[in-house]
Amino acid sequence: MNLVKTPDGLQLNTPGIGKPVVFTTNTEKDALILQKAAKEGYYYPLLALKHLAALSTGLTGKNNVFIPNINDFKTNSLQQVVVYVPGIAAMVERRPDDVLAITRLDLSDEYMAIEKGSRQKPGVYSVTRERDSVEAKYRQNRRIQAQNDRRVVISDTTFALPKDAADRAARELDQLFGSSAALKCDFDLFYSPLGCDLKGMRNYNAAMVRQTYGYAGLLADVIEKSKGQKGVEWTSQRGGSVVLTQALTALASKGVTFNEQNHIVKMCWATSDPKQTLSAVNHLGMIADKDLLRSNSHVRATLSATIGNAQRAADRSDPYNWDDYGRELANGTMTANTIIGIGALGGGLATGSPLLATVGTITGGIGALQFAYKTIKERLGRG
Repeated sequence: MNLVKTPDGLQLNTPGIGKPVVFTTNTEKDALILQKAAKEGYYYPLLALKHLAALSTGLTGKNNVFIPNINDFKTNSLQQVVVYVPGIAAMVERRPDDVLAITRLDLSDEYMAIEKGSRQKPGVYSVTRERDSVEAKYRQNRRIQAQNDRRVVISDTTFALPKDAADRAARELDQLFGSSAALKCDFDLFYSPLGCDLKGMRNYNAAMVRQTYGYAGLLADVIEKSKGQKGVEWTSQRGGSVVLTQALTALASKGVTFNEQNHIVKMCWATSDPKQTLSAVNHLGMIADKDLLRSNSHVRATLSATIGNAQRAADRSDPYNWDDYGRELANGTMTANTIIGIGALGGGLATGSPLLATVGTITGGIGALQFAYKTIKERLGRG
């Protein structure tokens, strides 16, 4: 989508077709960054330019157009609206000559990384071990390597350089993919140069972390372009769970499916809510790793895993089954919240319910776990 220089400013839509949509002088620099980001494969900048260009057909019927004061909008000759796209906000002014002028453009910080050059370029890198060092090579086609069963790490957001992210991922391959992957050290890395942590309950809801929307849009494109490959494993590290969750959610909202492709989604040391990720994975027809719901160690996530894993076990299409659930109860992985989980699954059971009272009369830890396991299976109607 090219910008055309006109006397009114940089015109976004095709001259002569519809109402002119232009970036005024004070927004031209950011407009060029937005255009460059769109050309380099960022999903949300491209979406933003399309939404702004669509204003040429009029302001009504656009669900992302916010009119601050409807009375002023109807009566004043200079009518202003705000157009929102995740990570981007634009103030648009309709002028007496029917030109739609974009007078203010706010971009999320990640778009500025484009100006910093290739050493900090967000996107896909192929990582290999060369002698005693790890090499990270940027993939110009913005795709993962075209092979089945490719492993992809969505790195944490803290690293200043892709080489640093690659070094950390290479050291943690055993936990990310298993010992055979660690020995081979041949994988792709998705790098998001935010330069700060995404941790704690402040970022538990991935949808609320605005500063990573641009990276997530780019990752969504990368994932979508891999549809022809089978068995790809997408695994996030720490704050990378936010970027991965946002990307999968964007693809699910587009109606993309990966049925029969056997793509696997895994998160290690997640900083966001794994249940959001699981929901997107299910919509996309991907496969959730058996430990997905336990990838965040926060107590809130642990309770969520107790309930969510029982629901997964009851779903015959999910590889996570009742044997897995029983093992997690037996080894103590979910013991702390098991009884609470039963209450939550019991269709509105209160803490003083007969079921919980019965559980309380069982002596011995193993007996309680066996009872919990059997009871939850019965509650969900699976023998």
